[in-house]
Amino acid sequence: MQTEVEHAAKFWLGYLPDSSVSGEQRERLRQELIGELGARYAGHWNAERPQQGSAYRSISNWRGLDGALAAAARRAQVAVSELEQWLPRDVIVWCDPHTVTYRTGDHGTLFTFYEDKRALLETVKRTVAEKVSRPGSDFVISAYTTPVVIRSADGVEIARRGGPAAAQGVHASPTKGAGDLRRSAMSPLRQVASFRPAVADAAPPRWSAPTS
Repeated sequence: MQTEVEHAAKFWLGYLPDSSVSGEQRERLRQELIGELGARYAGHWNAERPQQGSAYRSISNWRGLDGALAAAARRAQVAVSELEQWLPRDVIVWCDPHTVTYRTGDHGTLFTFYEDKRALLETVKRTVAEKVSRPGSDFVISAYTTPVVIRSADGVEIARRGGPAAAQGVHASPTKGAGDLRRSAMSPLRQVASFRPAVADAAPPRWSAPTS
């Protein structure tokens, strides 16, 4: 959680020009905001289910300055009016396990400010493994981590994703074709994308992600 919270704080502080706060005030504000967000998210952070509690972890200046931003400013002895003046009012940030994303406008595109792709991928693999290993599923995954190997019922390898050849794999029922297996068991990137729709890497039309 620490890494994601630090990136969320960096995002908001990036909108404050150097003329509005001193370097010392900026650092105090950063530390206080990290502390406020960490306290808010305690008990509301599940790395295995990144979207659980996402709305609760959102931060915005949409209809007034977010309480965490205001509290951090007061603790850092920075005028709340400075944040109200410089922070955009139509931006909302979601600080979730492995990702920090933001949206400009009520119907804007979602942009990624920070992402741990490896952690996301491993989370998806574990989630898929748990689902397809439940009773009633016609194939199971015998290992949660990479590599994943798909074999037909007679032991013929159908597909492989990463890792040494000795790794454990997936043993599939002959009732499913190779194409069906690849679509159902080997689509982690599609699953990652489904965590939040319409994530884009291009610059937003109005506000740019802060760089400092």
